Amino acid sequence: MVATSEQVDALLLFVCGALTLLIPAGLAFFVGGLGGRSTASRALLFVLTGTATTIVLGVLGGYGMLAGVPWIAHVVGTPSFDLATSLAAAGAHGGSLYDLARGGALLAACSVSVAIVGVAVASRITLRAWLVFTVLWSVLVLYPIGYAVFALDDGWATGVLGVIDFGGALPIGVAAGAAAAGVILACRGGEHRPPGERSFAGVALGGALVWVGWLGLTTGSEGAVDAYTGLIAINSFLASAGGCLAWMAVDRVLLRRPTTTSALCGAFSGLVAITPASGVLTLGWSLLLGVIAALACATMVDLAARARFGASMALIVIVTVASLVGLLYIGLFADGGGVIYSGNFDLFTAQGIAGFSVLIGSFVVSLGLALALRFTMGLTRVRYRAQSEPTPDRDRETVPSAGREDH
Repeated sequence: MVATSEQVDALLLFVCGALTLLIPAGLAFFVGGLGGRSTASRALLFVLTGTATTIVLGVLGGYGMLAGVPWIAHVVGTPSFDLATSLAAAGAHGGSLYDLARGGALLAACSVSVAIVGVAVASRITLRAWLVFTVLWSVLVLYPIGYAVFALDDGWATGVLGVIDFGGALPIGVAAGAAAAGVILACRGGEHRPPGERSFAGVALGGALVWVGWLGLTTGSEGAVDAYTGLIAINSFLASAGGCLAWMAVDRVLLRRPTTTSALCGAFSGLVAITPASGVLTLGWSLLLGVIAALACATMVDLAARARFGASMALIVIVTVASLVGLLYIGLFADGGGVIYSGNFDLFTAQGIAGFSVLIGSFVVSLGLALALRFTMGLTRVRYRAQSEPTPDRDRETVPSAGREDH
């Protein structure tokens, strides 16, 4: 029996969706490796509960809001049980295979977005507040922004502005990074236990899982095996390679010795940057994008480390900065539509409007949700001190540099 094109496309989505689900656990191990055993345990708990909540919400109507028929035109889809009904149909008649595969891949992508927020705020808020925040944030922020990208014909980003975002950098990177920053601001910094001894094994394992999983996310972004699939895959490899080498070069200049952590951060920044652009760049431009994203992220991460914001802040910086760099880079170098090919700034303007609109909107809504939780059910695990009351040294968190390595 020869497989049909629909079955091949569905298989690609199933495999890439499964690889994408490695990213949340990888993020928890990576940040936990930088912050100590207790940080890793807490981050993994938030990742698992957030992923489970995201999947349940998707089956109970969220998938319709993400990629269904319009409910509010150009804004969000209609809540529906499409995934549940498709599953029933597939079980009885063997149909709807591609729809199930696409639904699974999109929910896996949503779980990455939620995991980024969860890992960043795990040391600051309670589990109860996290679960409530996940539900509210998914409905008010994640699904509308996802609809703007994944509803190709009706979404305000792809359908109206003509934005190019192959892998979903807007809902996965920009929205999640801004949301995490909003929650951290609502916590007023909070009191944090000092990080434990860094774990090289945790950093290496987490970085490897994120790298492999993110390659699956980008490769499956086309949703089919066609002329773009090979280009997307090789562009992803090139961007991650360029980012890896560029970040190591930065550490070689600044710290006199590149480390495994810097290599993993560089590869990650390149992958995040290529996520929206993998199908519209030539190989040379993809390599350059990885280099530029790594240089930008390394600079911002160094500033965050000097400000002692915490290990999780490096993650927020990488996903936010690299996503914005990738989106704007499309406007300049996209094959056929970028400034250097077309001579006009229409695409660049659309990419900038979409990127910064999502950044501001997600930050404001997430800050509002976090403040609402803080003054109702409670948000943080610690007691706030008065400004005049000194904070003991043991409560201050030391931020490990992204370039430092334990031996």
